[in-house]
Amino acid sequence: MPQPARRRLADKILIQFLEADVDIGFGLVDEAKAYRASGQTEFSARALQEAAQILVSIERQLHDLSDADSVPFLLLLVELRREVDALKSDEI
Repeated sequence: MPQPARRRLADKILIQFLEADVDIGFGLVDEAKAYRASGQTEFSARALQEAAQILVSIERQLHDLSDADSVPFLLLLVELRREVDALKSDEI
């Protein structure tokens, strides 16, 4: 298999992982909100911490993609960061 084709396949797989991480990140934010609303602050804090770790993972993975492939994720990343930051500021 030629190298460019192999690289393109690797990019497709990375994009699928990024899509999953974005979904997981928003799911964790939703869990953090639900736990907080039910008074389970420990679980809320844990879900929020995991969402923040997902953000770091997404940012790291985006550096491995071309600009064209990473652009669709940038708005999602901004929104996820906004959600995480809003919940963190509510903790204080």
